[in-house]
Amino acid sequence: MRFSLFAVDLVVLLSTWIPLSSALPTLPPLTDYQIRNFKTIHKIYQFTVYPRQEAIIAQVTQDSIPELDPLFSPTVSGRIQEIGNFTNFRHSIEYFFGLAPRPQGSMYSAIVEAELTQFSSDHPSVAASTVIFKVALDDPSKPGFGAPGTRTYTYLKQTGFWHFDEQGRVDYYDLYIPALHEFATILNGADFGSKLVQLLATKQICQGAQKLCKGKNTQYHPQIGLGVGAVLNALGLSPLLDLPLINQLGLGSLNLGELTCFAKLSAKNFGTFDKLWADTVTCRIVHLMLAEVDPDDHCTHVGPTGGGKCVEYSYEDRQFKDTPLFGDTRRFQHASYSSIST
Repeated sequence: MRFSLFAVDLVVLLSTWIPLSSALPTLPPLTDYQIRNFKTIHKIYQFTVYPRQEAIIAQVTQDSIPELDPLFSPTVSGRIQEIGNFTNFRHSIEYFFGLAPRPQGSMYSAIVEAELTQFSSDHPSVAASTVIFKVALDDPSKPGFGAPGTRTYTYLKQTGFWHFDEQGRVDYYDLYIPALHEFATILNGADFGSKLVQLLATKQICQGAQKLCKGKNTQYHPQIGLGVGAVLNALGLSPLLDLPLINQLGLGSLNLGELTCFAKLSAKNFGTFDKLWADTVTCRIVHLMLAEVDPDDHCTHVGPTGGGKCVEYSYEDRQFKDTPLFGDTRRFQHASYSSIST
């Protein structure tokens, strides 16, 4: 029997390759706490997927929510940049689920997927994660969805750190949403740099505030004698030169309470969704969404004073005031790291 040199070379090659393939490193098994922490964060984000958050929102004013009791400590608090601090269970739950996009009136937007694309937990009490939300811009069940030129999906990212108590529940979080203003622009299909869009958004806030914030929660009491002409004059709009914009704005459709609100808010800075800790219209847009969930708590934030939320915060307070919120400045770093000599 004769072997060609090619056959011999092939045998040698296979003999050297097979052991290498079998010697590839295997991934170390995950610890129980790593699995637990991953599942906890995964479950939290799955409740933001529409319509799962509806059941949570329906219970948001309760002291305990059975679906969330294994996931959040009753004393949970945290920060979402650049939205604000949420210092208790109720406010935290309202943020996570009350602000999750969902269909509203004629506008369809909803989270349809939430995927953890990054996750690490090297200690039972701490984890870091990144989630990507897939957000439908129209009803996916609607005929013609996905046709060329139609709005389909966009995405939103949230990244940051979590801290867990001894029972594995989240008791602190420090999270960040990048490019939120750009996301809001895509979600609404509107240019928030446009004066008309800003004024129309302000008008919608005032109509919503008067609808949601009633009785003891009323924020804008009618200013007797206020007229559309005075409001237009304060805006610097001329009935002759700015007639197309004035017609599109349609202030004549507002009742006196709504017009009073519009006069007050249109005098404020419109702001940006990338900085919501401020006395701005954009801050009130967000808190009007929360007022729909819990008017007793959030109507003051939509009001003229901002209720302690839509007020001006310094850069230092927004970014670095950790101790009052987390108990110390190293909440998301295990104490063992402090012993490392650098």
